[in-house]
Amino acid sequence: MIAFWYLLILAPFIVIPVLWWNYRRKLAQKEALSGMRWERLVKTARVDDASAPAVTAATPEYRRRERLLDAGQTLVYLLLKQGMPDHEVLANVALAELLEPPSGSGDAGLGQPQQLLKQHRVDFVVCSKAMQPVVAVDLLAAEPPAALTTAPDFKSQCLQRAGIRHVRLVRNALPGRQEIRARVLGG
Repeated sequence: MIAFWYLLILAPFIVIPVLWWNYRRKLAQKEALSGMRWERLVKTARVDDASAPAVTAATPEYRRRERLLDAGQTLVYLLLKQGMPDHEVLANVALAELLEPPSGSGDAGLGQPQQLLKQHRVDFVVCSKAMQPVVAVDLLAAEPPAALTTAPDFKSQCLQRAGIRHVRLVRNALPGRQEIRARVLGG
């Protein structure tokens, strides 16, 4: 009976170190797995960087822009961020970064469709948390002409075919904070 009481008293001194060791082992496994994923991500980024052209020594002196977005664009950006906290908002994105050209459309992806996509930009892209584009938003200075509503332009057609909603907002008639989500994401 006395041995049982000694065992009961010693049990916490045995169980706690075992539990602590098990916790540290699992934590080390998670850290190792996270490190491997990070290394894989860095290697992928290095491969992408290696394909970029090298900067020459004769690069002219550049200056930082005073603002990335003008006042109207900043207002729309803040409206989008506040109205859709469950989404990510990107500003000033080229269609070439947003869409892939159709397969079989030229030499190594640098053909005519890719050049057309590079020429067009959208002011904002609303993405899911997985960074999948959902909506492209253009900020217009005035009401769009009737020709745009009856026959969509190149940008609208490309976005529609890719399954990305295209919304145009007029600077002088921006929706309110409560209306921005419904206006951009639709009903």
